[in-house]
Amino acid sequence: MVSLLDFISNFRNITIVCHPNADPDCIGSAYALLASLRNRLPDSKAIMLASEGISTVSEKLIDYLQLQSVTDLPEATDLYVLVDTSSIDQVPVVKRAVKERGVPYVIVDHHTSDKRTVGNASFSLVKERSSTCEILFEALDKKSLDKKALQALLVGIIYDSRRFLILPDSTILAASELIDLGAKADKALDLLSLAHDPSERMAKLKGAARLRLYKAGDWLIAVTNVGSFEASVARSLTDLGADIALVINENGKSIRLSGRSTESIFKKTDLNLAKDLMQPLAEFFSGQGGGHPTAASVNLEGSPGEVMSVAMDLIAGKLGLKGRTIEEIHTKK
Repeated sequence: MVSLLDFISNFRNITIVCHPNADPDCIGSAYALLASLRNRLPDSKAIMLASEGISTVSEKLIDYLQLQSVTDLPEATDLYVLVDTSSIDQVPVVKRAVKERGVPYVIVDHHTSDKRTVGNASFSLVKERSSTCEILFEALDKKSLDKKALQALLVGIIYDSRRFLILPDSTILAASELIDLGAKADKALDLLSLAHDPSERMAKLKGAARLRLYKAGDWLIAVTNVGSFEASVARSLTDLGADIALVINENGKSIRLSGRSTESIFKKTDLNLAKDLMQPLAEFFSGQGGGHPTAASVNLEGSPGEVMSVAMDLIAGKLGLKGRTIEEIHTKK
């Protein structure tokens, strides 16, 4: 069986592609792959593309790694490697290059991936893991990883596993091996530490103030709208007690919907936010969506009312509530 590096070794000019607002798992994966390519394939020319920026929480990691990236698509590219990216639709500039110039691509990912993206890839490495960093740690030659690459992988694993809450058995084992090889847990936590932005705290409070609460059988669904930090607001609502949190950011005709759910509802109902909600919404409204079973998002066009109506129908169907309404709980003002 051909390994990831064996396949990539057939190409000289390689562009490692990050998803928009690249998080520490994406950055850690990209850096580890770059380091491995430098050591294993010194004649190759690899570069990291972050065409739509990086997340705030990734900034300390970027500085520590002294990692350089480009925002414009390199002309001389023989192969694209999509890391931590479930759908090529998330990076339109790469999608156009693949279609117009016939450049092949690889996908390395741990999300509920888009079938078309995986099907059209020249090579895919998609596994159920807590993070893409964990997949790459398994796939890459440990001797090809320097200390910073090991540290970057540990940061990505800790971040995307939500401090070992997701798939803890394999995640803790991978982290333990990384520490044995020289990565530092305290350094990883420091690189992930971030003073809460006042704007983010304000968004969370506004989201809570605008909250609409629904009851779906025994489950509680929190719905709100904010102008930024949708994912953070959704996560705060599940921390407050919601089983599912849906947060809308409306910008003209464009809507971004972020969802979070608890591990409890996922385990008991098998409701997968990526597969059962965001991907169907993307198809219904001609948008782009995906993510994890308990954390996913979608970009689409439509009115908030229309989007939430379809979303509630999808949730009701998955929870076996067809024919029964998801009732709004009216709280005292």
